[in-house]
Amino acid sequence: MRMTLLWCLCLTALIDHARGYGRGAPDWTCSTMTPSHSGSLAQATPASDYQITTSSGSFTPGESITVTITALNGKDFKGYLMHAIDEGTGSVLGTFSVTGGGQTMCGSARNQAVTHTSKASKTTESFSWTAPANANGNIVFVSTIVQSYSVYWMNVRSNAVSPASAVVTTKQTTAAPSIKTSSTTMSVVSTKKPESTSSQLVTDKVTVTPAPPSSTTTPSQPPVAGALMMDASCGDTRGCFVSCEGTDCQYVVSWEYKPEYVDFSIERKVEGGGQKWVAIGFSNDVKMGDDDVFHCISDSTGRVTVARSFNLGTSNQPIDNPQEGISSVSGSFTDGVFRCSFRYSQVAPNNRRKRQSTTRPMTDLHLHRHLMLGDGPAFGDSVGMHTQNPVVTADLVNLQLTSIIGDVARYPLVKVHGCLMILAWIFCTGVGLIFARFYKPVWSERTILGLKVWFQFHRGLMVTTLVLTLVGFIIIFVEANGYSKISAPMGKGYTESHPILGIIVTILTVTNPIMALFRPGPKDKNRPIFNWAHWAVGMAAHILGVITICFGVELQKVGAPKYTVFVVIGYIVYHVLMEITLKVYDLFAERQSSARIEHMEMKNGNGATQNGNSFRPEETKRDPKDSIIKKILLVFHVAIAFAFTLTLLLLVTQY
Repeated sequence: MRMTLLWCLCLTALIDHARGYGRGAPDWTCSTMTPSHSGSLAQATPASDYQITTSSGSFTPGESITVTITALNGKDFKGYLMHAIDEGTGSVLGTFSVTGGGQTMCGSARNQAVTHTSKASKTTESFSWTAPANANGNIVFVSTIVQSYSVYWMNVRSNAVSPASAVVTTKQTTAAPSIKTSSTTMSVVSTKKPESTSSQLVTDKVTVTPAPPSSTTTPSQPPVAGALMMDASCGDTRGCFVSCEGTDCQYVVSWEYKPEYVDFSIERKVEGGGQKWVAIGFSNDVKMGDDDVFHCISDSTGRVTVARSFNLGTSNQPIDNPQEGISSVSGSFTDGVFRCSFRYSQVAPNNRRKRQSTTRPMTDLHLHRHLMLGDGPAFGDSVGMHTQNPVVTADLVNLQLTSIIGDVARYPLVKVHGCLMILAWIFCTGVGLIFARFYKPVWSERTILGLKVWFQFHRGLMVTTLVLTLVGFIIIFVEANGYSKISAPMGKGYTESHPILGIIVTILTVTNPIMALFRPGPKDKNRPIFNWAHWAVGMAAHILGVITICFGVELQKVGAPKYTVFVVIGYIVYHVLMEITLKVYDLFAERQSSARIEHMEMKNGNGATQNGNSFRPEETKRDPKDSIIKKILLVFHVAIAFAFTLTLLLLVTQY
């Protein structure tokens, strides 16, 4: 049962990553406000069944107000995460204290947000929020509300709560229309004197701001907070590289080609806060290395800058002339959406110099190359490692065309690697270890090529595992050009251990057959030591191998559906149950055999003689564990292991 118990422990750890967080949101969601519910996306419809209300429409710095989440229309909710933000800057402000259910979290004092403590159904939850001493803008309470594992809403907002000092009561206010001129726009805000009966307007404030430069393009409406939609000109006057479901997009890269320049626009949903970067790169293949890059960086004030750089292998390198050819820069990073626009002047075709050192020639946009898009944290003027692998167009892009591109590059060698590992560790090892642990007594009178049946099957399957693992190991090293770190998606940092675990599994896989070459004889005093070592190495390799597959199917380059990890977890559950079933059956068979022998001895006088000859009970010719039931269970196990293997292979290869 040792191996079964270890499998159960590993399964519990894996499920903890895959299930919802019933005892409250994890700390890493403080910046994203996004549940880690694999395979689920936030609802696109308004959260009409939920509302956030406050006990007062105004606040005084240092004083507290009550904030309440309420379910309407007979609905309820299981979880939530809420904080307060300055409506103007988006900064998280104030501190919470719990008056009923819930718990505080986030921030150095772990009191800048509130979350649930259990997944029990709720219809209302209230908290006390204390305004900071320096608060001087409108405050909005923003929450993620979870109705069920797969149904949740983000960005559920309360009405704005204003500072008490900003609430001014007037009898009548009249606003004069803006007066537009060719050079300035003058806004005149006028208030009638309350003590006067005259209809004359008295000017309280005059603001003069420069008018925007004239343009032939109709100004677009301000974007909806947190929303990202495809540019209406995509496919018409602009080419676009997009990832959209309906009207909701994860990213939109668009461009308008002119003989003298190209106008670029990058819009992408980005997780987390702080300094961020988004970048587009132009590559001759679908891998990083010798790529021209345009990266946009947002600083702490929200200002966006654009610069050129290049990829040397998998690392980004600055150049000596980063702003050369770049103009008309604008952008923002608000509500989780990074927007960046710029113009890049064209360079004449074939005006290319050899790419050496940090002096980079102008990027030639006449060339057809793959377009890359990535994002990650920024540090001053430098870009950090991307948060997940960049998305790359499947085909070369001609910027002179106005087509809409949605296909992204596939990585066949990554999929081949995954398929080999699934065959090795789900099917071959899953069946091979069952033979060694439970089927030694079965077919005990038969041999294959002079060796016992169980041993031949066990050895054949484990040698196949060794070969598949080594081939898969070599393939992925070729694909990654050696050892490569993995960019884990937000909330899935554990997937970064996939390469390390893979190396450990490969080492263990090679170690076990080498150990077998030095196996002592059956009666050697060191044989028990070998048996324990052989069992421990094999068990560790199998458990780590399946865990590595669990992490691997969640990686972006694999391209498997999000629910694939649950198929792997389902296999683990099944395998544990099968081992328990076989172990229980063997214990039952042993007990039945002992009882039968004891009964025969008692019936015959415990060694009495018959016809003058000493009597011994007839020895059982067949081991009690060698039964038709065990053989049926073996066939069943092979079929189920094959079904899991085939399902995983289809999920990895067909998506």
